[in-house]
Amino acid sequence: MYSQSEKKELREAFWSNFKIYSNKRKLKAKKPGKWIMNDTGIKGLCLKFSLDETHAWVGIEISAKNFDKQIELFDKLEKLKSILEKATPQKLVWELEAKTESDISVSRVGARIENVNIYNTNSWNEVNVFFYSVMTPIEDVFKEYYDFLKY
Repeated sequence: MYSQSEKKELREAFWSNFKIYSNKRKLKAKKPGKWIMNDTGIKGLCLKFSLDETHAWVGIEISAKNFDKQIELFDKLEKLKSILEKATPQKLVWELEAKTESDISVSRVGARIENVNIYNTNSWNEVNVFFYSVMTPIEDVFKEYYDFLKY
């Protein structure tokens, strides 16, 4: 349907569109414009957005080289479960063992919506709203409980 270069352009256009969308809302809420993402300060833990041809996912991903460390971080997140679930508008899915598209073993806490497509511009607004509404409270809880998660 699309050539590789057209797919690349659409992916770049989506992420550029989302950056503009979220920056406007963050500015209005007097929050820093940049998402934390990989800059969490906790090795192996990142906040992630993912969108492909079938679904969108947003949340926390743990990929520590030491599986015991990965379990330890996941356990700490579970201690924050009620706080995270109360803060987010979507139901969170808790996965101690999951696989990435690259077949890497990770632990995840996040939310997902189906029937959206990165190559369908008509679904972009729904994904923007979903990403922003879920990641904002996750990021807020992460910042508030950073010391607990780090040590």
